[in-house]
Amino acid sequence: MLNTTPTQNIENDEFRHAFLSFCTLVSILNGKKMNFPTVFLKILENTNLRQIYMAHINEDSEFVAIKKFIEMEPSITKSKYITKYLNKLKTPLL
Repeated sequence: MLNTTPTQNIENDEFRHAFLSFCTLVSILNGKKMNFPTVFLKILENTNLRQIYMAHINEDSEFVAIKKFIEMEPSITKSKYITKYLNKLKTPLL
């Protein structure tokens, strides 16, 4: 029995491509090779970059856009850099 429809598979593949393309764009903009946690931090720190990410993956909600990033690359939840950044915030991010 199939868990996903062909349409869902296409949408998933398109999202995966958009996600990886955006991560490549961020690396190029910063002039160096970056891992997923570093790209995620850039998105959290920079509102304009977050808006570009949301437009690129065709998502209107910041929460859902961030959630999709985490779902795509769950290893970022274990990053000490992200934990440190979130712990030093005095106000909620989103």
